[in-house]
Amino acid sequence: MPSNTVISSYFGEAPKAHNFGSKCRLAPISRPSPSDVDDIPLMNAQYFYMSSVPIDDPFSTTTVAATADPKAAKSSLRPFCPGDNNALEKAWLSLASDAYRQNHTNALRSRSPSPSLANTNGEKLRSIVRHLAVEHAQKHAREGPSREKVQPFTEALPEPDVATPLCCPDLLVDVGVALRISFCSVARRRQPELNRDMVAQAVMSEMNTLHTDSMASVTERTAPPNSIPSSQSQIDSVMRSGQVDEQSNGELSGKVPHSQVAAHNTSADISANVPVPGRSSLVDDGISGKPFIRVGSLDSSTISPPASLPRAATFHPSKLSEEVKAKKAEPCSPSSEDTPSSSFKPVEAPKAITREVTVGVSRLHAVSLPALQMKPIYWSPVNDIATVLRATWFYRDDMRPIDPTVANQLEAGYRELKPHTETWNDELRCAVEVGPLGEEKVSHPLWPKTPTSKSSKKPDDLIEPPISSNPFCAARCFHGEAAAQGSLIPDPNEDNSSSVPIHRKFEQYHVIYKDETTAYLLKPSLKPSAYYGRRPVAKIMRGLTVGVPVVRGFNYEAWVRKHEKKKGQQNQQPASTPTGSRNPNDGTCLACKADEERAQVTDLVLVVHGIGQKLAERVENYHFTHAINAFRRAINVELRNDAVRGFLRQGLHGIMVLPVNWRQNLSFEDGGPMKEEDKEHYTPGGFTLKDIEPKTIPAVRSMISDVMFDIPFYMSHHKPKMVAAMVGEANRVYRLWCRNNPGFAEKGRVHLIGHSLGSVMCVEVLSRQPTTAPPLQLTKSIQLKHFEFDTKNLFLLGSPAAFFLLLERGALLPRKGRRKPGADLSDVMSKDIGGEAGRFGCIAVDNIYNVMAREDAVAYLLNGTLDPMYAASLKTAYVPSTSPSFLQSIGNTMMSIVPGHTNTASVGGANAPITRPPTVRLPSQLELEVHDFSREEIAEKKAFLLNDNGQIDYFLRSGSGPLELQYLNMLSAHTSYWVNHDLIRMLCIEIGRNPGKANTLPAMRAVKAAKRVIPPTV
Repeated sequence: MPSNTVISSYFGEAPKAHNFGSKCRLAPISRPSPSDVDDIPLMNAQYFYMSSVPIDDPFSTTTVAATADPKAAKSSLRPFCPGDNNALEKAWLSLASDAYRQNHTNALRSRSPSPSLANTNGEKLRSIVRHLAVEHAQKHAREGPSREKVQPFTEALPEPDVATPLCCPDLLVDVGVALRISFCSVARRRQPELNRDMVAQAVMSEMNTLHTDSMASVTERTAPPNSIPSSQSQIDSVMRSGQVDEQSNGELSGKVPHSQVAAHNTSADISANVPVPGRSSLVDDGISGKPFIRVGSLDSSTISPPASLPRAATFHPSKLSEEVKAKKAEPCSPSSEDTPSSSFKPVEAPKAITREVTVGVSRLHAVSLPALQMKPIYWSPVNDIATVLRATWFYRDDMRPIDPTVANQLEAGYRELKPHTETWNDELRCAVEVGPLGEEKVSHPLWPKTPTSKSSKKPDDLIEPPISSNPFCAARCFHGEAAAQGSLIPDPNEDNSSSVPIHRKFEQYHVIYKDETTAYLLKPSLKPSAYYGRRPVAKIMRGLTVGVPVVRGFNYEAWVRKHEKKKGQQNQQPASTPTGSRNPNDGTCLACKADEERAQVTDLVLVVHGIGQKLAERVENYHFTHAINAFRRAINVELRNDAVRGFLRQGLHGIMVLPVNWRQNLSFEDGGPMKEEDKEHYTPGGFTLKDIEPKTIPAVRSMISDVMFDIPFYMSHHKPKMVAAMVGEANRVYRLWCRNNPGFAEKGRVHLIGHSLGSVMCVEVLSRQPTTAPPLQLTKSIQLKHFEFDTKNLFLLGSPAAFFLLLERGALLPRKGRRKPGADLSDVMSKDIGGEAGRFGCIAVDNIYNVMAREDAVAYLLNGTLDPMYAASLKTAYVPSTSPSFLQSIGNTMMSIVPGHTNTASVGGANAPITRPPTVRLPSQLELEVHDFSREEIAEKKAFLLNDNGQIDYFLRSGSGPLELQYLNMLSAHTSYWVNHDLIRMLCIEIGRNPGKANTLPAMRAVKAAKRVIPPTV
């Protein structure tokens, strides 16, 4: 048996001390500060995430569930570990930009930007308008015009009478996202040209121009060089002035008709003659699917559109859209006079400065900055996107973070009064000596006074806070002094409303700064008053607590003492540097190295779901991802069991289980967007499922189509598409894992679990899988025909694979030439035993397990597909049970009650009774003559090449005892595998044990039923 120290190193041991060197994750962060705040002390910011389950606990489900309850959100606030916090802070500080800071300052002070800055802003705005116009033109040319037209918000437009209805509801959202990632929130509120509705109208006007150019003839698009003025772009002047000039706009619109405008880009020719390339072959290794929450990324994929595009009503915008066209207008090149084209050349989307930081002990989540959202990496988010809070000020007693808006007001007062200086200390002493009147002078109001006039609603009249709480503005326009919190749903009125909250916390409170780290929030009845003789400053200077004490900067040790009940729950606590902990050669931190080794995973398990996941899009409780998250936790908990750790191989560092959600992006022309692969089989007069489905009992029909129709789809011409979707998703997840875990492709092991229809697809792919998987090359496109990894073990749960083998006239065979550990080389290379790739059922794996519940009506046996006679000679095999049966537990209880009897099941050694070995009856002469030993020998060799135990089928024991009802259990048998404790233990042992049949469990090995056992006589 291997030593248990290997597993203990994975699940935690005595933490080593960090050396805080340059290569340590806890090394102090170098913070580049601007010149105007050089004398302000740096603060220790802390990041929190909202989740009921800690991501730093390897035994958690790692499901981050968002909550809308404020009380529940406060109770679920958890700080990131110090290592992850340092990584987040470094990424956050790297987002600061001088250009954003200048835009923020100019907008806050109502100043005009410098010429260079105005030119930069104009280029950004032109790029946004052009990109969104091309993107939506291609979208509606590909999918047809949207049935839902959106009326614009005319109050924000200079010409509301001629406003064009938006092409689709997504346009306004896309414009908001593009502006949010490209411009400061204060600038968007203060500068009219950055109004979301105005930019949306400019996009619609640009779409009209693109449509006109694409439909125009060669003569119409060919114009003399002097027909279009080559004037300076007016966006630059708009950016400088911040005002809309209607007169100049009218002149420009009169000079540049829509029919004569040609698309142009400052860096490249964007004429309408250039055809659009097909679907990009670049690999998309990002999160699969469309997340439920729009995080803030623009889709720049391009597809060739048809020759026509519905044209919207002509719109004559004010200055913004017309100057976009004037900037790009120029005569077409002579080369474009030959053939007209209806394609739109794609424009590169505005590049957003973002950061992705991987967090958690299992590295399953990533934090998006500056959006401050934490989402899973390897599966599409299923209501598990969590908001992240960057806190700068904290309550002193329990280190809970203060609301970002309040913290920013505290920080603004701190930077104004400078309580860290000796001058402030002198002022406090003088105030105490003067009395209540002097203390009133050092009491600072937390919030500024609101304007008395409530009738003004213009953005210029609203008070902007000195430090913004908007996460995008806080990261880009400041240098670490701003606190912020992410949001799951962006505010639709973000650009039209003040960032100051309507209901301000601690609205009437005053602040007294004691020193460089401590301050006190005082309600009106506690603040200094000469009239009432209140002197709180004198009490504070004597060390008494008055009001709400708050501190600047986070103390991690104080948080652990207050909130962490279990010792050792946090493995990355900062500690003092011991003698000799720093490596004298390269400065490597031993503690960080130990943490990385503990986080390494040697075995990756990919789980392929079966039917029914289309229903999960409407009913979240049925989602496969939730089941696998709980299944992962059960695997981690079982690996800590002493009964399991004794069978695990040396060098095992953990098992990671990840879902393969292949169904979520698959469409069978049920009304969804047509893809490139669908065009070959599409006929204009064809019908879809919606055309033939009656309107009666819609709920039942919808459930049947979402759950059961995957099987007939798989048996139709859609089968290659389904298999390719599964293979592509599995390879995408594997690539992401290898990219985030360097070295796993060379040293790691991959296993597959297929459930229901997913098991059939696994057998289909592994039948054509190369005997030896080629090395992984991340630079190439994702393979869709076979897996890019070698599968060690294949577990089939509730599998109908045997039925499909019967339909396809296949048979289960080992792969010829596959060097399996512990196998005889002659058997591996024998033609009579193994098969070649491409034969259905000849799978390239080391071991295959077919596990089924007895009441599962979908599952079929696989031993018979290997050899029927050999399967009939075996006893029915069961997965070893982790708990005693009902009758056995009652018998043990009764035996313990009877005097003089002892439960021999739990007692060993000298007191255990001596059992006689069973007597085996030898076969008769007739049985020896008719038995086909050569066939049995070949079947046994095949069985051992397919499974080290010599058999494939295993039943799960039912836990209901003699009172179980099979037909009642049948209803839940097919979906009960993920919570079966016996299966979980079996997976841990079979995946974690040493390979080879010499290392198998005796209870898992095949037993012949023909060898009848004669019971011993007493």
